[in-house]
Amino acid sequence: MIRQKRQNLIVKNKKFWKGFYVVMFLLGAASIIFEISIYRHTLIEVYIPILIIVVVGLIAFFFNRSHYKRTYELSGNFFPLLQNLISWGFISCYIFMAANFYLAEQATTEYRYDIKEKKSMPGPKWNRRKRVPLVKIDLFGIEKELVFDHTETDNVGKADSVMVSIKKGGLGFKILDKYQAYN
Repeated sequence: MIRQKRQNLIVKNKKFWKGFYVVMFLLGAASIIFEISIYRHTLIEVYIPILIIVVVGLIAFFFNRSHYKRTYELSGNFFPLLQNLISWGFISCYIFMAANFYLAEQATTEYRYDIKEKKSMPGPKWNRRKRVPLVKIDLFGIEKELVFDHTETDNVGKADSVMVSIKKGGLGFKILDKYQAYN
């Protein structure tokens, strides 16, 4: 009788942890989508977010590996590593980028940059034929792609420079507030 109750408790406990890991995985996967949209407006070297994801994911993997393997009855390290990188790594990277973005100062400074390259990319879903213009510029030594609205296609095509408003982020990394193409 006691053995049966203990077995039922272990099964319930495993179900809880399996659900927890699934929710954290999905939360991490969703947070990276939001992090990418914030990254497009942040002047930060790409290695910093990648470093945050890898370091936090590896630390979480070190502490969580054996529990994850017991929960899913696994023997390898691939799935526990993937779980921790995507859940804890992506979530921590989003928190870092969001803190910098949403805690930014209100004061902006305007700069004018020459356009290095012009391209276009497919438009939003269900409007792929409406190409969206983008330009590459060099902002403080960081190559940045600025994506414009489809309605700005003619203006961007004629432009040779871009006026960029920049504000200081909450963690010190610069944020692109707004930008406009100029002739």
